[in-house]
Amino acid sequence: MKYLFTFVKLFTGALFVFSGIVKLNDPAGFAIKLDEYFDVFAEDVAEKQDSVQVTVQFDYESVVNQVFPLYASDLVKKLRLNCKLDTLEGGDLNINWGGLEGTAISMRRYKQLPAQIHFFVKGANGVIIEKAYSLDSNQRTLNTFQTQLDFEVKQWVKSPGFWSGFFKSCKTYSLHFSLFFCALEVWLGLALLVGYEIRLTVLITALLIGFFTFLTAYSAYYNKVTDCGCFGDFLKLKPWQSFRKDVVLSILVVILILGWKHNRPVFARAKAHIIMALLAMGTFGFGLFCYFYLPIWDFLPYKKGNDIRYIMNHIPPGERASDSIVIRFVMQKGTDSVKVSTLEYADFAQKGYVFVRQDRQVIAEGYKSPIHDFAIYNLETGEDLKETVLNSKMYQILYVMPFLSQTDTSGFDALKRIYDWSQKQNWKFYALSSASLEPAKAFIQQYQLPFGIYAADQKMLMTMARYNPTLYVLKGSQVLAKYSGCNLPDMAIIQELTKDPR
Repeated sequence: MKYLFTFVKLFTGALFVFSGIVKLNDPAGFAIKLDEYFDVFAEDVAEKQDSVQVTVQFDYESVVNQVFPLYASDLVKKLRLNCKLDTLEGGDLNINWGGLEGTAISMRRYKQLPAQIHFFVKGANGVIIEKAYSLDSNQRTLNTFQTQLDFEVKQWVKSPGFWSGFFKSCKTYSLHFSLFFCALEVWLGLALLVGYEIRLTVLITALLIGFFTFLTAYSAYYNKVTDCGCFGDFLKLKPWQSFRKDVVLSILVVILILGWKHNRPVFARAKAHIIMALLAMGTFGFGLFCYFYLPIWDFLPYKKGNDIRYIMNHIPPGERASDSIVIRFVMQKGTDSVKVSTLEYADFAQKGYVFVRQDRQVIAEGYKSPIHDFAIYNLETGEDLKETVLNSKMYQILYVMPFLSQTDTSGFDALKRIYDWSQKQNWKFYALSSASLEPAKAFIQQYQLPFGIYAADQKMLMTMARYNPTLYVLKGSQVLAKYSGCNLPDMAIIQELTKDPR
């Protein structure tokens, strides 16, 4: 038992140090993963919302009975009805509920619109809204009808509840939690390696492993978070892999508990207190440094030296270029509904069955590039600038601000100098944010910025900018360098990047 305990202690300690440093190297990345967990918990513990049923009647005969969900954030809903009949093809009727497209209902059996069209929206406590339309002969002859209703639904929406609000509020402190837990993991690993206060160390380790075993089990069983973030972006584990890892660690902790009487500390107790205190401060300081000045070891797809366009288009050998899918068609004839393959579709159509919807099932997933959401848009015109940026041969600067409200503006004076210099060099400069047009304009005016802001996907920006903001220097689509917004380079350093290394 003595030798088994010693081996397990050293192995577990080394694993904790490695795992903790990998995450502490990128505390903002682990904070993003914590946000995912908080969102999942907030959603799962929230009060379940009722659904509403939308009914459409033609001359008091129901032609549509569609159910739509309510959400805690709902205040006003828009309900749009678009009906177009065609004497040859039958036409269809579409319902759009708050931007959520309903199933297209075939109107094959109707040759003309009815004299009366009725809307009913029913909630759990009765009718929310009822509306009737009388169609004149001209409308019926044209066989087209469109309408939109706006109505309040907030009185039918339930409050998410205390615990849902609690988990949502935790997102405010995700970075703090990330720094604390990652630093604690490294510290516990070091404590195990030197045999410091073994009983307390093992008990805290057991609590930590028990907590994360619950998280990974929950994530795996419900398929909620597809990557636990155990080893950051260095090594991505799927939920069940993460759970099995934590089960093994739980067994190791049991061995540590059973054998802790065999512990032999490396340092005397008085000296050990001082050493572990210094290591705790050093560990936490390392995490703060990596947050403010970007990860020391960059495992992200936008790291220095990577070519964004190449990564987007490259498919490794042996990987599928796209998903392998099976398509089934749901068809209906009267009250009979069937699901058929592509080959069977024509036969059932000849038998009088009409198309209702298409179901797609993924059999084998295709390769998903680490950079698959890169996009840049002009907020004023909506122009897509992705290809312009990726196909450029010039030097370019990307200044990435995922959330304008959280942007560190202390470096804006240096940024303005970089912008002025880049324009004199005929470099392209793109400031990127997930903000919409009006907030972007207000931000530019507030800080008197000499450039505009372009739109980009929020998740893409959070991957690019572990510190908000982060500045990128590109040559074409290749990343030459990246800098934290609190440590912007001067022009001489940027100029140095353009020199031919040969």
